[in-house]
Amino acid sequence: MEEIKAILQRTRTLSGTPTKLLEKSTKTIRRFGSFDALLEKVNPTMQEYFCQRDVLAVMGDFPTLADINQAFGSGSGEKWLVPQIADLTLYTGAKNIDKYQHRALARLLSSEYYWLKLSEFLLFFHRFKMGHYGRFFGNVDPMVITCAMRDFISERNDIIAEEEQ
Repeated sequence: MEEIKAILQRTRTLSGTPTKLLEKSTKTIRRFGSFDALLEKVNPTMQEYFCQRDVLAVMGDFPTLADINQAFGSGSGEKWLVPQIADLTLYTGAKNIDKYQHRALARLLSSEYYWLKLSEFLLFFHRFKMGHYGRFFGNVDPMVITCAMRDFISERNDIIAEEEQ
């Protein structure tokens, strides 16, 4: 309840009515309870679920990185991305990417793609593992991941366009 009050203080409009941001933050807090609960529930094992439901991942009612930053504090989106990136590098057997690079890549993705839903990131990482965006040859280059994200955004936009027709 204190978290909701703190968000309310940060997001009130001049007239004193809650903004859409407050509503989304409150919904996120009610849905997950805490950031630790979010990390436990929305983890890399959820990638498989969304690979079979790409329309749901893109069009569904899931929080964005911005939503979790607002609900659980600045940097939460970045902290959520680190295990996703670590899972990808473990999957590929990459040994050259270290914790600093995990955090740096998470920070870049979080700042650039704050508007993407967690479900969309899960779909992206699954597709990446399946080779949709190329492959690593022994070493992980974080730029391969950032370039792959641009390809994913194009696919995402196609899904949205198909659903809107």
